[in-house]
Amino acid sequence: MKNLAAFGYVVAAVGALALPTIASAQEVGDWVLSPWRGSSVYYPGVIESRSGSLVTVRFDDGDVETRQANTVLPFDWQAGSRVACMWSDNKWYVATVRSIAADGFTMQIRYDEDGTIENTNTGRCRTR
Repeated sequence: MKNLAAFGYVVAAVGALALPTIASAQEVGDWVLSPWRGSSVYYPGVIESRSGSLVTVRFDDGDVETRQANTVLPFDWQAGSRVACMWSDNKWYVATVRSIAADGFTMQIRYDEDGTIENTNTGRCRTR
């Protein structure tokens, strides 16, 4: 039994090494989700530059901010992801991603409130 237990620890340790980490999404050109100015809400963008523990993110809406790299997460939106998107009245509404185009920017969403389906882009959406 001791050998099996030791094997389990080795497998767990090796498995832990293979898991993606936040650091894997912090190189120039990586798509990320980042809070804007200390917000608890994450917006999509691309790492524009890196200097030590700081990354500069160009958000999909065009804004740019430099922040601590450990606050940036890998971009993981896909069909079924829950987001909030800005409607034409400039208010945020909860929606579900239906699809994201190959460009990674254009997507189709369905608003929860009334079922409206809209083609939009990632720069008009955010997540928690």
